[in-house]
Amino acid sequence: MKWGLRFFGLLDALTFLIFIPSKFYFFLSTFKFPFSIATKVEAVWELLVLFFFLITAIFLFLKPKSGLLFSFIIIPSRIIFLYFSFDFLSYLTFYLNFENLVSSATFQHYWFYVLIFSESLRYVISFYWYSNLKRI
Repeated sequence: MKWGLRFFGLLDALTFLIFIPSKFYFFLSTFKFPFSIATKVEAVWELLVLFFFLITAIFLFLKPKSGLLFSFIIIPSRIIFLYFSFDFLSYLTFYLNFENLVSSATFQHYWFYVLIFSESLRYVISFYWYSNLKRI
């Protein structure tokens, strides 16, 4: 269980590292150019959610109960902004030169369901581990 929680923490750290450059650039560009207030609020909110990923990753390594609690708090944000734990695999395929396969509409359609399933499985396992941590 301890190594599994650290693995989940690593996945959250990877999600933070993958998404933070583009979201930070989006945040900066919303204040340079005349965007609407709603777009600016969305940019701020996305940055806050990504920093929650970093906090969750740190706590999953140091204090598993708190890390799982933070992870459960950001479930709605993960769904709204489509931040998935295993989404780094789609970025990895671009670096391994599989762009043609990954860019196809069929792959994208099925990959989305794979990500939803894997994220759901991650939270089922997390809920189980959290219930075991509460008994200890």
